[in-house]
Amino acid sequence: MNTRSPASAPTSRSGGTRRPARPARFAAVVVEELAHEIISGGVAGNEILPTEPVLCEQFGFSRTVVREALKMLEERGLVVIEQGRGTTVLPRDSWNLLDPVVLRIALEYDSDMSLLDDLIDVRGVLEREMTRVAAARLSDDDLAALAANVEQMAAAYADYDRVRAFDLEFHAIILKASGNQVGPTIVRAIHRHGGATPPLAAAADTVALERTTAQHRKILAALTRRDGERAGQLIAEHIETGWAERKHLPRSTLS
Repeated sequence: MNTRSPASAPTSRSGGTRRPARPARFAAVVVEELAHEIISGGVAGNEILPTEPVLCEQFGFSRTVVREALKMLEERGLVVIEQGRGTTVLPRDSWNLLDPVVLRIALEYDSDMSLLDDLIDVRGVLEREMTRVAAARLSDDDLAALAANVEQMAAAYADYDRVRAFDLEFHAIILKASGNQVGPTIVRAIHRHGGATPPLAAAADTVALERTTAQHRKILAALTRRDGERAGQLIAEHIETGWAERKHLPRSTLS
């Protein structure tokens, strides 16, 4: 089994390799390397990982550190540790793809964007339902904040980062009003690691930014009427059409 080059480890000012200062960070180094091997397909599902002594020698860490790293991989659904059998790599359908480490690495190998497609589908379903519920729960202050947000977005087309922040805030106000404690956390994970935030076509594309603002206005109008079904439908379409535009851009523009 090959690991990525140890040359990527941090270096000291004197030029020597500098290991992380705490044992927990030692384990994180092992997790990162083995997770890459597993998620990239370098180690196949149902394959047995090398024994702890072999991994200790390979990484230059103690058995305590390696054992902790294997436990962390097991918690992420990447492996299973069995007495007398060793550590077995689990198939992809066992992985915790919402774990930040797993999701980040999996997206590095998502060459056909199928994982991103799945993330957007999940986001659309969650936001549609939470928006439907939020329509009856939004306070007058919430609606005023959404209205101000739309106007601020419309005035910020020259500054993509500000538009992005307003877009995220618009969605966050609605999600919070839904009262759902789990959904917003999942959506934030998708935003943070899925390259799916915000659903804008391109940083310099004013037409796309204007279209996004217009979509927000329609969503707000439906919410103001307390029409949850329509607002949910509109926000799902907003997410879907935004991603349809973005996925045809070079991958470097989607981060």
